[in-house]
Amino acid sequence: MTTLPTKARLALRDAQEAREAGIARKAGPTVQERREDLTRFYERYETLVETVCDAAQYGPDTKLERRYTEEKRAYQADYDSVAPYVAAFLRPAPEDADQHPFESFSAHETLADFVASDDGTVISRITRTREALTLYGEHLRQLQAKHG
Repeated sequence: MTTLPTKARLALRDAQEAREAGIARKAGPTVQERREDLTRFYERYETLVETVCDAAQYGPDTKLERRYTEEKRAYQADYDSVAPYVAAFLRPAPEDADQHPFESFSAHETLADFVASDDGTVISRITRTREALTLYGEHLRQLQAKHG
């Protein structure tokens, strides 16, 4: 068996590493990265839901409107990282035909619009989305325990 010149061996190794890196990128984020994304999103979710609930109870004052606007932007940005995964854990309901439950929390321009549009399904959406987040979190914990 003849040995390849050093340059050829290095080129083969570099090509193999590039292939492996490409496969890893296509595989998506690691379980740990997904847990971190979920934790970040869950904090945004809870703040946004709390803001919506406060507005429903006390009215959408200036302070709540400002918090809704700020949190809505961050919520939307963080949602993209968990959306493809958490959807699998969401129990469907008839009211979802018009709008995805997670997206419904940030779909309105103002908090006053959100409160005015409540058709009695907000509590159901909160319950189901919270359940989906909990189930997804448990799934990730099990994956991490199994695979390390």
